[in-house]
Amino acid sequence: MKSKVTALLTAITVGCAVTASYAADPAREDAMLSHAKVSMNQAITVAEEQGRGQAIDAEYIPKSGATGMYDVKVLTMDGKKLLDFNINPDNGRVLKATREHLQKVFTRIKPADLQNAQTPLKGAIKTAEAQTGGKAVMADTDRHADTVQYTVKVVMADGATETIKVNGADGKVASAN
Repeated sequence: MKSKVTALLTAITVGCAVTASYAADPAREDAMLSHAKVSMNQAITVAEEQGRGQAIDAEYIPKSGATGMYDVKVLTMDGKKLLDFNINPDNGRVLKATREHLQKVFTRIKPADLQNAQTPLKGAIKTAEAQTGGKAVMADTDRHADTVQYTVKVVMADGATETIKVNGADGKVASAN
């Protein structure tokens, strides 16, 4: 019995380590995304239409042996709901939709901030991808002073990553590293 428990714990530990290293490998994320038929911006469009609002966060979540999924958070236009959509990168279908707690988003951004921003999250992603030549794997919305600022993590074909900050007011790159 003890050897079965030890073997099971070893298998779980190895499985978790392999999964964690797989998910943390930008080159694998890029390889999986290169097979995806749906871009992050297309996934955001699906989520915004379904949620009748504006996306504030988007992330590609890799999955071992599969394409993974996009996770997109949408704040409804009335600012009363924060919805989380999991989107299939192969066909753009919603895999799962859930409602999140608004407190998570209102500590950093208000609905009026999004409405006043000249550049939406999808525009910031386009800017970051054009600047780097890579593919976005994460995009986040925050307040910077009195305006919206986006942080976009991009992965290149060689596995290198770059983080680009884009101003919501004018859609220009604020910083890159």
